[in-house]
Amino acid sequence: FIDKYPSKKHDFFVASVLDVVGHSTDAGIDVLEVLESMDIVSEFPEVVLKEAENVPDAPSEKDLEGRLDLRDEITFTIDGADAKDLDDAVHIKPLKNGNIELGVHIADVSYYVTEGSALDKEALNRSTSVYVTDRVVPMLPERLSNGICSLNPQVDRLTQSAIM
Repeated sequence: FIDKYPSKKHDFFVASVLDVVGHSTDAGIDVLEVLESMDIVSEFPEVVLKEAENVPDAPSEKDLEGRLDLRDEITFTIDGADAKDLDDAVHIKPLKNGNIELGVHIADVSYYVTEGSALDKEALNRSTSVYVTDRVVPMLPERLSNGICSLNPQVDRLTQSAIM
């Protein structure tokens, strides 16, 4: 943080160190420097982590009520091979009339994140997950992004789906 700028009295800056990110020889320090310079924060506030702890690990039978059950469709994610937060998927199937049905499925984060909550405000502030060379800075805590809101194989998940 710059405390004083050069002036007529002195030709130098006076600055305070607010945070030490790491040593110049640390592995991945270049990535941390870029994230820091763009004000991308990787840690979540404690209140957000506490809210995330209250989110279940799996949907209950009650959560499934009133939803279209697409678990019998052959569905595949369209995220990268190394992705851990699988938040979008598709299914394709031929119809009897010769047409093709396309289903696009997005993890239903809004079912678990209440509007105006600390989780919601943090996600709004972050806007997106940030993917850099060797890591991801997620929009939501891992408990959600890699857990209940990740469309992992062989587990039930809630989605918002468009069937065309």
